Amino acid sequence: MATSSGTQRSPSIPIISQGSQQLPASPVAEVEDSLLLRILVQALVIVGIIATDLTATESTDWQIISFWAVPASIVGAALSWQRRRKRNIGIKFALAAGMLLTLAAFFGRLVGELNDTRLALAQLLIQLQVLHSFDLPRRKDLGYSMVIGLILLGVAATLSQTLTFAPALLVFTALSLPVLVLDYRSRLGLVLQGFKLKGVDLAPKRLGLFLLVVVSLGLIIFACLPRLPGYQLRTLPVSAETRFQGRFEGEGSRNIINPGYVRRGRNGAGDTGTGDGTGTGEGQGQGRGQGKLDDTFYYGFGQQINQNLRGALKPKIVLRVRSQAEGFWRVMAFDRYTGQGWEVSRNDQVQTLKRPSWTYQFSIPPITFSRSKTREVVQTYTAVAEIPSVIPVLTQPKELYFPTQEVALDTEGSLRAPTGLAEGLTYSVISQVPYRDRTLLRTASTEYPVAIRKHYLQIPPEIAPKIQQETQRILAKSAKPLTSVYEQSLYLAQYLKQNYTLPQDPFGFPFLGETDDLVETFLFKTQQGYPDHFSTVLTVMLRSIGIPTRLATGFGPGQFNPFTGLYIVRNTDAYAVTEVYFPKYGWFAFDPIPGHELVPPSIEENQTFTILQKFWKWIAGW
Repeated sequence: MATSSGTQRSPSIPIISQGSQQLPASPVAEVEDSLLLRILVQALVIVGIIATDLTATESTDWQIISFWAVPASIVGAALSWQRRRKRNIGIKFALAAGMLLTLAAFFGRLVGELNDTRLALAQLLIQLQVLHSFDLPRRKDLGYSMVIGLILLGVAATLSQTLTFAPALLVFTALSLPVLVLDYRSRLGLVLQGFKLKGVDLAPKRLGLFLLVVVSLGLIIFACLPRLPGYQLRTLPVSAETRFQGRFEGEGSRNIINPGYVRRGRNGAGDTGTGDGTGTGEGQGQGRGQGKLDDTFYYGFGQQINQNLRGALKPKIVLRVRSQAEGFWRVMAFDRYTGQGWEVSRNDQVQTLKRPSWTYQFSIPPITFSRSKTREVVQTYTAVAEIPSVIPVLTQPKELYFPTQEVALDTEGSLRAPTGLAEGLTYSVISQVPYRDRTLLRTASTEYPVAIRKHYLQIPPEIAPKIQQETQRILAKSAKPLTSVYEQSLYLAQYLKQNYTLPQDPFGFPFLGETDDLVETFLFKTQQGYPDHFSTVLTVMLRSIGIPTRLATGFGPGQFNPFTGLYIVRNTDAYAVTEVYFPKYGWFAFDPIPGHELVPPSIEENQTFTILQKFWKWIAGW
């Protein structure tokens, strides 16, 4: 088309022409001019990033990213404030490209971190927030940043295992109060004048009073809030895969690595001559011989244990456990009594379990059949210190989420790992825990299968008649006839608690002689012993009257922290209990140790209001 001056004018599309004419004139809508609101929102985001770093590094190999994310987001927020009234077309284009690259990197990380996607998602949010901070002209954009900060704080809450999360939560709450006030006033179009907002005082004194009221109400609600079962999803927390160098099948699965026995490498994996790694190895393979107890590692985690060791453990936190129910975190069980200790007689029949390459889940076959009513309980364990190559679980595990290609299952239902559990390792377990129905157990049959009688009634013949006579004498003292195995087990456990004592000096307690038997010495000579000696005595006494039993070792529940919801387990929480077999119902534990409950805690306890119950128990303790 020609103009009046004779020049050619190219044809144009009306819509594009109209848009190009309107583009320069259209203003940037809803620009937020409150500098204080922007600063406080940025502070919320920083708290969320730092809280995620603090909690994630407690139990994972998370790389701290606040070193670059915090200053980068501050630079972006400052640039966004200066250019809040400009279109920033080039910046928007660069940010869009950066977000696409970040998304692609996220999917790449997701493939390698299927064990716990929370960390990958948190890292994606932080990276997106850093990019987002370079373009925050509107109040709506600041709202997105508030939500990201809140989500990051929520991720930190799910990762937290200690009270280090509490200060971050308090700071976030203190910042959120003025942010909410300023955001609401901005929506009404009110202008901030210094720190006064048309009669609304934002001074620290008034905000501090509001914070005190909010925190107080929050603590009251938290204390009364029911602890309902969680873990409804089957993607459970587990560490990144641990590579094991060597062959785990065969000899590797039979040997348990307990640093308390092989600290200096002189004894070998199975030596139970001493507990400090410096013994002569006398009685190797028999669980006998005098020795010193290691002060860090519990001696009862191995294919053999020697109860002729003397000493005491120095308290040290070894596990943090999140569980739907309190319980005895079972580790090992032993069927053969050696006179001064225990061993797993069928250690050569350990079964190696392998998992598919695309999942961390192991399916655990049941060792014994039970008709007892059961309840599914999910647990997550995090190792705070080094633990021998055994896997603590609640009884009857059916699924294990563990970061190795293989694990082992022995004939007593104990799980073993290819290597020791290193500090920071996390794994999850789903157990089908049986209810302890005392009415049914009292009516249980005494017709035991041949395999049960073969392995769980063994006693050294030289002490069997004497122990049997003493056991029957004690049972005869009962005010009423004890006709069931369950009643006899309870009575003997209670009798040991009340009539025998713990040594006042654990280091000065005399050793057993080379030919001495632990149970015989306990009942007829010293009439006292270490806590685990009580369980050994009960186990052998029940065997002497024809009741199949075995010795099981593990950790007590530990100390429950109502603020984190975790059980804090120490090495001093490890001890042994007696497990009694009931035909058709399986194995149930009894605890004869003075100061302990007769039966370990389990799912029979009401867990719904555990936090409130723990609080009142603490008050009652004072």
